[in-house]
Amino acid sequence: MFDIAKIAVASTGALHLKDASGNLMYDGGQPVRIHLYGPASPQYSRIEELQTQRALKRAQDNDGKPSAMSAEQRRETTAEDYAAVTASFENFTYSPAGKATGEDLYRATYSDPALGFIVNQITRFLADWGNFKPASAKA
Repeated sequence: MFDIAKIAVASTGALHLKDASGNLMYDGGQPVRIHLYGPASPQYSRIEELQTQRALKRAQDNDGKPSAMSAEQRRETTAEDYAAVTASFENFTYSPAGKATGEDLYRATYSDPALGFIVNQITRFLADWGNFKPASAKA
């Protein structure tokens, strides 16, 4: 009998970043990657919970009517959410963040509108459970 547990996904996956032109990024031959917690992880579940809470609060604050976030609010909340599901950066940093580390570094990076192409890649990566096959987990 087939043991379905053998195909369970890992809690993290590595996203090999592409530049704005779609070229894979390297630093001295080493891949520039972001290690992300995926849909099966507690970190990912937490951001889903926060997103639901934010939507409910916006509706409550607007007399039960749906309301959209401003572009700036959307960028900030996306940066916050993605920082929470980032396990690590590999072979790169973000100098404008100064000495920031961990979630502060990740949030600063994802908040930069000029690096929006990275946020787009994270969005696509997180949506594909196949990116979290056990072989893809390196964090």
